[in-house]
Amino acid sequence: MLPTKQVPSHARQLQQGFTLLEVLVAIAVFAMLSLSAYQVLNGVQRSDEQSRDHNARLKAIQRMSVMMDNDFRQIVARKTRSQGEKPNDKYLLAGEYVLDSSSEGIMFTRLGWQNPQQMFPRGEVVRVGYRIIDDKLERVWFRYPDNVAGAEPLVREVLADVTKLSFRFFSDKKWTDKWEQAGSLPQGIEVRLTLKDIGEIERVYLVPESGLAKSNNEDDNA
Repeated sequence: MLPTKQVPSHARQLQQGFTLLEVLVAIAVFAMLSLSAYQVLNGVQRSDEQSRDHNARLKAIQRMSVMMDNDFRQIVARKTRSQGEKPNDKYLLAGEYVLDSSSEGIMFTRLGWQNPQQMFPRGEVVRVGYRIIDDKLERVWFRYPDNVAGAEPLVREVLADVTKLSFRFFSDKKWTDKWEQAGSLPQGIEVRLTLKDIGEIERVYLVPESGLAKSNNEDDNA
């Protein structure tokens, strides 16, 4: 009878493998690590989305500011006609429900709308205004300052999530909430916007001296 070969004790330990408890512990550790990695990755993605949304919002506000700057800084004192009626002596209309705004609205005439060699079916003077409809700031304008019967305004959404629009006017060294003077323009206009996510922002515009001078000249000639 051949003698039985003895297996060393350390070799038997190597052949035993992992126990069920060790496998469960390893799975639990791997699951916790995976969960932590997912939370970190999800947090990075959410932060990136919030950053992109914030940047997009800021760009939209900047575009709105540029558009309003171009309009308010080129206001001109000019009488306008609507559907063939007599000229309106008020160069600037502002207040509640102007342009059917759900907040305050404003309407005025501005210069500087470039139309080289009269290539487009419009003039270089435009009647323009701003209003709030369904929490959206809209720019309203007509191709010609003197509207004919049946002429519909052109409307463009400027900024979303705007709940309130209000104005103040500077004249005779003081600010006033309303402007009802005919035949004249204020020296300055303050525009206040209330945004859902940011709160209140404001812009102050000085009316060009050329517009005021034209207004004064018309008053002198009246």
